[in-house]
Amino acid sequence: MNLIESFRIALDSIVSQKLRSSLTLLGVIIGVMTIIATMSVIRGLQQMVEKEMSILSAGVFQVQQFERDFNGNHWRRESPPKIGMREVRAIEENVPLAQIVAPEVWKYVITVKYKDEATNPNIVVAGGVPGFAPNNGYMVERGRFLTDQDVHFARPVVVLAQGVANKLFPFRNPVGEYVTINGNRAQVVGVFEGRGSMFNDNSDYHCVVPITTFTRWWGDRRSWFITVQTSDPSKIQDCIDQTVAALRGARNVKPGEKNNFGIFHSNQLVDSFNDMTKWIRIAAFGIASIALIVAGVGIMNIMLVSVTERTREIGVRKALGARRRSIMSQFLVEAVILTEIGAFIGVVVGVAGAFLLGKAADLPVAVPAWSVMVGILFCSFIGLVFGTWPAWKASRMDPIVSLRYE
Repeated sequence: MNLIESFRIALDSIVSQKLRSSLTLLGVIIGVMTIIATMSVIRGLQQMVEKEMSILSAGVFQVQQFERDFNGNHWRRESPPKIGMREVRAIEENVPLAQIVAPEVWKYVITVKYKDEATNPNIVVAGGVPGFAPNNGYMVERGRFLTDQDVHFARPVVVLAQGVANKLFPFRNPVGEYVTINGNRAQVVGVFEGRGSMFNDNSDYHCVVPITTFTRWWGDRRSWFITVQTSDPSKIQDCIDQTVAALRGARNVKPGEKNNFGIFHSNQLVDSFNDMTKWIRIAAFGIASIALIVAGVGIMNIMLVSVTERTREIGVRKALGARRRSIMSQFLVEAVILTEIGAFIGVVVGVAGAFLLGKAADLPVAVPAWSVMVGILFCSFIGLVFGTWPAWKASRMDPIVSLRYE
């Protein structure tokens, strides 16, 4: 008996027992559906997170006073020296791979006013330089960004984010108008493009003034951040190494001592998020595996029943010269086909369920091809493993005893 004939006989057997086959397939369908749906939602979330958390441009990293973890907590309790102009000069003079070096400083809980209109006290003000926009991935929609002259003369000018501009100037162009930032008057010279974000809530609710203007208004007690853009994004690690060496020298860090500053880039957030979701993926795969194993036990039981019901058929085939190998292959093919039908239905239901869930919960969905392949291959494995014992039992039957079976 060839494989095609075994395939045909297996299909006939499955179709002839529709109810029994359908009930047997439920476990397989649930297992595969769980894998596909869960992995599709998680993959969609990962893609969204990778986009949302890429708050720095490609090839850009940031120097900070503290090292921070995924939640923004300090890794060390001691307070290292503040970051300032000394560190900026050290990077500019000693890091040849640094293309744009842009210091910045931030102040939170700010209110911005225009005549009788005012924002909530949740605006973030950044003091920056011309390199702030390209290093942080901001594009100016109207007007212009800061210039070197704005920084040099500490001009009272400001660039508004889209959310602030829409709040204060809902029906007009704000460029050229004057706003009040916590009592300090500044002229609006530009407006950023919108950057609506799910994770970075302040992305459209901040404004940028020259860093010299910032220090004139609020003093120089705050530590700076320094964003560094490499000339070649593929060499970002080399640039980080050069920066670390330059800063250790500028901040008098002795050999063997830990850095008294932190280096941050967006990939760290993405990697941390992926580590968190790794356990969700493992748990989902484990639950699906248990469902498939339970389904495999059901398949083995059904195949044993099928072998018992077809005892006389097996006896007739053996009496006509069928080999043990052909008997065994027939029942193995039937078990695999049964699981693959369940796998196919599970894939369809899982993909449909993932997209319905994504639409209902407004979540992104992306079906990873590997999850489909894993589901199908795992089902084939389940069919082979749990179909082996019934197939072996069928192949070992005595033809004379089988023919006498009633």
